[in-house]
Amino acid sequence: MEWTYRTIERHGFSFLIAKNNSEGPHLYWFGSALYYPRVIPETLAKEFKITIVDHRGFAKRNQATTESESTYDLETVLDDFFFFQNHLQIPASFVLGHSGHGYMALAYAKKYPQLVTKLILVATGPSHGVPLQEREIYFERLASEERKEKHKSLQSLFQKQINSYPDGLEDFFNFYCVSQDALGFYDLSFDSTLFWQGVKTNKLAFDYLFGKVFAEIKVENYLPFIKQPIQLILGKYDFQVAPHYTWDSILENFPQVKRTVLDHCGHLPFLEDPNNFTKTIQLE
Repeated sequence: MEWTYRTIERHGFSFLIAKNNSEGPHLYWFGSALYYPRVIPETLAKEFKITIVDHRGFAKRNQATTESESTYDLETVLDDFFFFQNHLQIPASFVLGHSGHGYMALAYAKKYPQLVTKLILVATGPSHGVPLQEREIYFERLASEERKEKHKSLQSLFQKQINSYPDGLEDFFNFYCVSQDALGFYDLSFDSTLFWQGVKTNKLAFDYLFGKVFAEIKVENYLPFIKQPIQLILGKYDFQVAPHYTWDSILENFPQVKRTVLDHCGHLPFLEDPNNFTKTIQLE
């Protein structure tokens, strides 16, 4: 699938935008416009007209721009997405957030319901806070010895990489993500190194949003306001976020959220099981 790219300057950042050439229904995807086209399979891309927009954690920052936690306030991030949806003339559409970006999509659907026809949360736990602690128990119970050994090996390599750069490991986030491969892929042969090549991050954005805001977020405060269909798609072998069953008590109160757990998938179910993933988001 061919992707086209452009950058748009806004508030001291250069945001990368990626679009495919499908003529299917619109799918507005939040995250990194460099990373996600590499992991979106053709099975999915040919069915939807996808626009991927950087958020401020991935956008290139003008070094003259003053940076603080308020620079990455969730409301500001949502305003960016609102601006791009209007600027790029994306009609009301499916909105997708993967992993921590699911919280961005959730908040966006609450704030701008007129622009969202369906909300799709992929590999997103109830929060990055207390529910996340359950993943260690889940990993110990479900993971094979081979998976556990690979995870130990990757963690050892990551620590050596950190120790080799006492002044700070450049592209720390990328190396960290690769070190999580045994937690993130059902297929243990996957090596995500190339997926992250050239991807740059603004550390403060991730420290603040993913480490603080999304650790304290309560999805229960958003779900009552969203009247559009909501699909929650999770991988059974996803050990990077809170396990699929940590949603149980929440979903008892929100039957409009349709949860699907794909058995042979980890943190990227659209990549590992594209056929079932695509069929799932096409459901009414």
